[in-house]
Amino acid sequence: MADVVVPLTAAAPTGVTSVPVSITTGNTYKVRNNGRVMLYFAKTGAGNATITVVTPKTVGGLAVADQSFTVPATTGKVWAGPFPPDIYNDPSADVDITTDEGTAITVEAVQL
Repeated sequence: MADVVVPLTAAAPTGVTSVPVSITTGNTYKVRNNGRVMLYFAKTGAGNATITVVTPKTVGGLAVADQSFTVPATTGKVWAGPFPPDIYNDPSADVDITTDEGTAITVEAVQL
């Protein structure tokens, strides 16, 4: 399993072009998070993809459950976020995401 950094694009009133990153199973995708980050997932491949956003936080010694959602097959387009840093950030200030299905799916990260 490899860690893959997803580039962060800063939003601007004039518009921006973000960089889509293909995601696959078995890797962890890392996005630097200041609490104002949105992720955009697009899927053109067959099969729904379940995206998991890792929540490393614990409360009273108990783990906070990871956040999961589905990106539908073929025409799936899903925005997710923002992600409060105290819940979602790992020790490096990144949000970590994984997928269970990697056929023709991308993620883009935009900082508001």
